[in-house]
Amino acid sequence: MRQKFSWLYIGICLLFPVSINYIFPKDQVLAVVIQYVLAIFFFAVLSRRQGFVLLIAYILATALAELITALISGWDADIQLRAIFHHIVMMFHMVMMYVCLYWLKGLEEENHHLKEQVAVFMKYVGSSKVLTRQEFEERRALVNKAMERRGEKGYEIYFSLESFPVSVCNALLDQLTALAVQTFRERYDLVGKWDDMTFVVLLQNTDEKGMRIAMDRYFLKVRETIRIQEEEIVKEIKEIGSITEGGVSS
Repeated sequence: MRQKFSWLYIGICLLFPVSINYIFPKDQVLAVVIQYVLAIFFFAVLSRRQGFVLLIAYILATALAELITALISGWDADIQLRAIFHHIVMMFHMVMMYVCLYWLKGLEEENHHLKEQVAVFMKYVGSSKVLTRQEFEERRALVNKAMERRGEKGYEIYFSLESFPVSVCNALLDQLTALAVQTFRERYDLVGKWDDMTFVVLLQNTDEKGMRIAMDRYFLKVRETIRIQEEEIVKEIKEIGSITEGGVSS
């Protein structure tokens, strides 16, 4: 089905120049092109329903305008037939353009929706061991319940790269999360990507001293590998588990 629509779209794109050169009179070409361009613009920004209303209104308005012109100018049968033919050709282009543009917009929306669904169902970011936000939140809920039941506490640490240029954030985030996976306790602590500029680490069953030791070990590796100082990364630390969550200065 998609292949057929693709060929139809290509055919319409090729047919319009043919219509301009061989069907419409030269004194109407500019007006036809302007109408075509305006229709593309409005169909691109309007919803499907709004675009359909615009299409119907355009067909009725142009037909009425030609009818009034024919009555006022007293067109003979030959001129009326040519005008009707030109109107049919123009309406064909408009209808096909409406169908194809909204089909393409539908494909784009469908692809975006599918990407979001894939991201939700994926547990890890790419091929790394960094959890997606959805997976991190689900595991965090389970870990919090377990720590509360055992009377333990832990820490959530958010690392933000907001002080760095946007152009380097993606690459830098990949490096920092990879080091976090290597440094913190595998299969015990959680490392997740929170957003495009932030990742989070959850340390289970850890007191403040243990958290500080883990942080020092992590930033030692960061300085050795990426040569970034701890002060360059914005951090937010939260206590979790058996106590009421609260902030801890970093």
